[in-house]
Amino acid sequence: MTIDKNGNVCENEYDAGGEPLAAALFTTGNGYMGVRGSFEEFGSLRVQGAFVRGFIDEIYEICEPFAGNEYMKKYYLDEEKLKSFEKQESCVNMHDFLFVRVQIGGETFYPWEGKLLSYERYLDPARAVLVRRVLWQDGAGRKTELLFERFASFACRHLYCQRVTVTPVNHAESVRILSGVDALRKTGGQVITAVDFTKIDGDTLEHAYHAVNKYNFAAQYRIKHVFPKGRLTPFEENGVTGIACACEGAQRYVLEKFTYLVTSRDTSDPLGQFLAQTEGARSGSYEREFAAHAAEYARYFEPMDVKIEGDREADAYLRFASYHTAISACREDGVHGVAAKGLTGERYNQFVWWDCEIHQLPFFLATAPETAKKLLEYRYNLLEASRQNAKKEGFRGAKYAFCSSVAGDERVWQYARHPFMQVHINSDIPFGILHYYDWTGDQAFMRACGIEIIEECLRFWCDRVKKTRRGYEILQVTGTDEHHPYVDNDAYTNYCVQYIFRRYLALIDVFGASLAPEERALFEEIAQKLYLPAEKNGLIPQFDGYFSLSRSLEESGGSSLKQFQMKKNGLYHKSQIIKQPDVALLYTLADVGLEKEHYAQNWDYYEHMCETSSSLTFPVHAIASADNGRAYSFYTYFMQALKIDVDDLHGVGWQGVHSGCLAGGYLSILRGVFGVRADERGLHIAPNAMPLWKSVRMQLVYRGRKIGLYTKGGTLCVTLLSGEPCRITVDCERVLLENEIVVQTKGGTHV
Repeated sequence: MTIDKNGNVCENEYDAGGEPLAAALFTTGNGYMGVRGSFEEFGSLRVQGAFVRGFIDEIYEICEPFAGNEYMKKYYLDEEKLKSFEKQESCVNMHDFLFVRVQIGGETFYPWEGKLLSYERYLDPARAVLVRRVLWQDGAGRKTELLFERFASFACRHLYCQRVTVTPVNHAESVRILSGVDALRKTGGQVITAVDFTKIDGDTLEHAYHAVNKYNFAAQYRIKHVFPKGRLTPFEENGVTGIACACEGAQRYVLEKFTYLVTSRDTSDPLGQFLAQTEGARSGSYEREFAAHAAEYARYFEPMDVKIEGDREADAYLRFASYHTAISACREDGVHGVAAKGLTGERYNQFVWWDCEIHQLPFFLATAPETAKKLLEYRYNLLEASRQNAKKEGFRGAKYAFCSSVAGDERVWQYARHPFMQVHINSDIPFGILHYYDWTGDQAFMRACGIEIIEECLRFWCDRVKKTRRGYEILQVTGTDEHHPYVDNDAYTNYCVQYIFRRYLALIDVFGASLAPEERALFEEIAQKLYLPAEKNGLIPQFDGYFSLSRSLEESGGSSLKQFQMKKNGLYHKSQIIKQPDVALLYTLADVGLEKEHYAQNWDYYEHMCETSSSLTFPVHAIASADNGRAYSFYTYFMQALKIDVDDLHGVGWQGVHSGCLAGGYLSILRGVFGVRADERGLHIAPNAMPLWKSVRMQLVYRGRKIGLYTKGGTLCVTLLSGEPCRITVDCERVLLENEIVVQTKGGTHV
């Protein structure tokens, strides 16, 4: 992949082996749907994929892991449970509506047939459109130019648009264009859908199907075509039903294809009726639909689009990363949250994890707060199920699923031992709610949903903590660092839980929440006496006994600690080597208000102990590097966060992009370069020195205001672009933002 002259991520030559990775990178979507960047003319099972948020069913998941060392035997896998493990929920790979094939004089265009005289494919993140331009010479020497364009509409979330332009170069041969739906789609290697009907009426194709195993969600397409002048005939072959257009005698042939898609998760109305009404409200023109889409997308994407002057590569890859984050979350409803792969692949089954609140939600808080609210509404919709989860385990309150799907029950793979112990999800979600309130001041949401979720999670913690001579402790958990399961007093968990108790107690009187006197007293006691691990020298032990472990890791092959894989002989539970940065999170994305006196000391220590075997590490390390004046380290981690999939750093990019890591690109600038934080005291801006770029410009949305940030040569400009004046803190000084504030900062960005 390269950056073209317009700043787009571009593929300049066809590589058959690179198809799966390119399919993930070139995903088009709008938060409701995600369509992988596979070829219109070919339906590979590994590459092809279209997903709709929350359209989930059950599969037989083929999984045969084995323990390769003592650590995995004892802590990672329950091999007995592998014997009974069969079924798991997963996003459904939707029937492929991209299908378009072009035949020139009887020869079908495929990029691996004939000769590609030129080839270019690029994704334009500024307009959210995928373009492929090919000059193809077939076996008979005929040259034809083919242009493929497509996008998922931001103006109508149920609409996907395609345009295919065929231009003969040195011949006047007849052209046949085929368009249809490929129903032979598999999920996890299995057919889990059944066709209800397919109808063709002139240039319109209707197609309906449903998932067959558990939830039986239904989907329906209404596909409208604008064919070039020619004879239309229906066809059916190898699972594809469609319309063929035979045409000849023109200098150029253009097909416009409009796919309207709806599922039973969207409406209780008859799906066909819903689609007919949706189509009736649209223009039926690719140009007009693209104009409407581009305008709405530009409005939505504007606050997300950071401009970096002086580094063309960083500027382009950051825009690409933010595009992928923008298309990962549904803007209109709380049917589902943000998955680890967004809507770019089947991997991780479209489950919603803790990354949603800690790594992805902050992006939307600062750019699209209404979208952020939808992610939290998804959690509220599953509150009752979470109460049942807690009850099953003998606890009061609510226990949220670490792997969350449709119904709210726990979807962790039953043979994996330690994710069941990652109860920090029950502080991550309340933290996200408090973070949302700090950024938006949305009291209506807090009264309707937020306070209730926090309160129920804290009731769970009241039963989960254990009273000891040290106060209250949280025993036998796994933090975000999955290399060390079943630990006591994981720092990330304890500090976050204490923060939630403290913040909740400060808010209950504001929102009129009522606790029985004895329960309030218990909340206050836990807030005051929950054990917060810390050494006298200021270092925070990741968990009890952490510093007594080995500072090295037994491994084979002399591989680097930064490599992504489970070491063959790596007994992590005996080592201080960690998977991802629990303690650094407390100073960065999970800011619980720690004093900064020992920040650098903790960062120095844990940076060297932390692998990057989790993609979520890169943005956290970038922010911590910026906070501690390490420009080169910041840049290294920042670029790794942006290019995690473009450079396929972990070797699994074909499965889908690392959505949480890509969101960290924007957050690395917001939090790392500009030092922006929002807490109960207001908005804080404290830029860090960044001697790498000429200038950086970005926007943020804070409590109904749009604010512009610009830094160059140690000068910071803060501009109120819209909304009422407000007081903010800039470099520790409280100021009134009315129009523009220009200050010489302690940090700054300069060459």
